[in-house]
Amino acid sequence: MEKQTIQSVKSMNACPVLVLQEWCIYRVPSQLRNVDEAAYTPQSLSIGPFHHGNPKLRDMEAHKKKCYEGFCKRSSKSEEELSTFMKGRRDNILKCYAGTFNFKSDRDFENVILVDACFIIELFLSNSEPENQDANYYILRSPWLRKAVERDLILFENQLPYSLLQDLYDYASPNASSNSHLGSGVLQAQEHVHQDSTKQCCFPYFRTKETAPTVDIDSRENSIQSEPFEHHFLELTCKFFKEYSKGKSVRNQFKPKHFTDLVRHFLCPYNELSWKNNYSNPVKIKYHARKLKAAGVNFMHLREPFVIKEDSMLTSNLAWSTHKELKLTRLWAEYEAECIFRNTMALEQLMYPDKPYICSYFSLMHQLIDTEEDVDVLIDDGVIMNLLGSNKAVVNMIRSLCEHIKEDQSCYTDICRNINTYYEIVLYHPLVIMRQVYFKDLWRASSAILGFVVLVFSILTSLKTFKVL
Repeated sequence: MEKQTIQSVKSMNACPVLVLQEWCIYRVPSQLRNVDEAAYTPQSLSIGPFHHGNPKLRDMEAHKKKCYEGFCKRSSKSEEELSTFMKGRRDNILKCYAGTFNFKSDRDFENVILVDACFIIELFLSNSEPENQDANYYILRSPWLRKAVERDLILFENQLPYSLLQDLYDYASPNASSNSHLGSGVLQAQEHVHQDSTKQCCFPYFRTKETAPTVDIDSRENSIQSEPFEHHFLELTCKFFKEYSKGKSVRNQFKPKHFTDLVRHFLCPYNELSWKNNYSNPVKIKYHARKLKAAGVNFMHLREPFVIKEDSMLTSNLAWSTHKELKLTRLWAEYEAECIFRNTMALEQLMYPDKPYICSYFSLMHQLIDTEEDVDVLIDDGVIMNLLGSNKAVVNMIRSLCEHIKEDQSCYTDICRNINTYYEIVLYHPLVIMRQVYFKDLWRASSAILGFVVLVFSILTSLKTFKVL
């Protein structure tokens, strides 16, 4: 058969606006990819067309086939019916991909998507069935392998349209209709089965009690956690990515485009923030954490996802006060987290340029951090938990994450302006100067106090001598 080229955009002249609006799965731009290519490339599992055929991922292909066969056995549909289902959605699937890829025929493309989709659904179903000892069992029981598969399923280039997975689940799962509004308690009752795996695969920001001494989520999570899931497959998805969802369903009837989009949703702040154009006249914090700390700025960690706030009681009008608070979501700096950061930031660059929450958070962190001393300040104040081994590694990670990231919109313009104004006003305040010169550290403070005591004692002695004379 003559080799044909299947393109996600078959004709830019025919309905170009519609195609552009439906793009949701992209190849990461080369500028971002060149910074850290491995962070965007699957290491064990290929999903979708972009990385299909990679010889390094060949080992998992046989396993995906077994999972496909397992799904067919449990499904109420035959393989022929599943193939017909996928064929009818081929054009809609192609419209989701912003790029080109080569397959020998349309049928080959459909088979690849079908096998990948069935593998994901079967994996999620097995994850919710602790008694299941099928081909997926060793993935779910092996902490390392589960984390590797979970990582690859979140990569921006390694995605299937979420609507396709949900439609296939509704079409082929024998219990989909009866489980469409299944309560979260059923799956939560099975949590203990994967507990050992969970302890090794924890999300780097919102820690469970078993994996970290603190839980960086405020009391509002309790109300969000009790919200019902709109669809059973969404519950299965959140169950598999439990280190990101923390048992919550999506908020505000959010409909994810794919798994990367879903993970970003769980990282975004609970409440919408106001955005301002930051392109023509960008406002940034001019002073690093060490200088701000010396000027009286207190850094505090927030138990909310990726957000930065300032103390509303201390605005620039009260900047003569010697203290101001800047509150930031605690950052768990570790190697596994960097991959998630990069992919969600790449997603925002292409799909959410008007609301880049994750990019804005790291952009402001980059403004605060220039040297290892700045990292020390944020570690001491609990804003950063460093698991990278050195403060220099944190500096390099933050700097690398922000490389080639464009930020035309910012939700922290007012905070940056207020911090700059505060610093510039208090910089020459006598109390601040005294604190910087005489009370910068314990030894200087001790020397200053001792010198003051000696001075007072000398004055009193001189006065007594003068009276005697």
